[in-house]
Amino acid sequence: MLLAAENPLEHLSDKPWPGLQWHWQGLTVTAMSSLIAAMILVAIIAATLILPFARRYQRVPRGGRNVVEVLVVGVRDLIAKPALHEQAYVFLPLLCTMFVFVLGMNLLGMIPLGRITPLLGLPPIGGTPTGILAVTGAMAFITFMTIVVLGLHHAARLCHEHHRVPMALCAAISPLLWLKSLAPTIPGLTGKILLLPMIALEFVGVLAKCGALMIRLFANMLAGHTLLAVLLMLLGQALVSLMQHQSYSLAYVGPGIIIFSVALNLLELLVAVIQAYIFTFLSAMFIGLYAAPSH
Repeated sequence: MLLAAENPLEHLSDKPWPGLQWHWQGLTVTAMSSLIAAMILVAIIAATLILPFARRYQRVPRGGRNVVEVLVVGVRDLIAKPALHEQAYVFLPLLCTMFVFVLGMNLLGMIPLGRITPLLGLPPIGGTPTGILAVTGAMAFITFMTIVVLGLHHAARLCHEHHRVPMALCAAISPLLWLKSLAPTIPGLTGKILLLPMIALEFVGVLAKCGALMIRLFANMLAGHTLLAVLLMLLGQALVSLMQHQSYSLAYVGPGIIIFSVALNLLELLVAVIQAYIFTFLSAMFIGLYAAPSH
């Protein structure tokens, strides 16, 4: 991010790699870009740092394994168990992966790799993937598909156990069974009349909850980085004014902006952790609400 950047959202924009973006009949297909590379980099770093320690069993953990254990226990006790109770361990691998990946993307957005890699002759890498709606939408879609797939499995299993219907037939009608299970039970004729509207309303509620996941993470990361970019842009403009017009506004504008930018960077570091926690916790709550209702 440049101090005098004209576009304060440049740090959040996706930059396609040369020759790896194609346009066909109004559609744009990007095979590799700065944000895709950033997400791959986060996955590689996480796998490289976490997997070796996770596989190295020690009765008394030390060093890196101690960090991994703190991470897993934190996700288990602060996210999985409060939201999923006895089924916490079933979803713990998914929740740990989700938390680490979202946290890694949030933290990577604070490192100006997008300005460093071109200076090294490399394609652009870096940025803030969670500041792009498509990325947060894909993360929310994972939660939605987890809800749907596990909801269908739960509905098919209950049908097979309670009615002794062949599992293949239960699996075939599981979408109808799961949608019906979303609606609250209302006795009498009123329940029959309101069944379809309630099913539609509850399914829209599932979509709305996953949509809220997408918007919440996107908006929080976008707001913080945009504010920081605007502050740095003001500092750059004050510097330009000093050089071109002999204005001394930099003397009283600069120190305040620098102090506030440092404080905002520290706040963004905290927000990166908090937003990863909130996204994972809400995902666990929604999974428990719709896909694991037995608890």
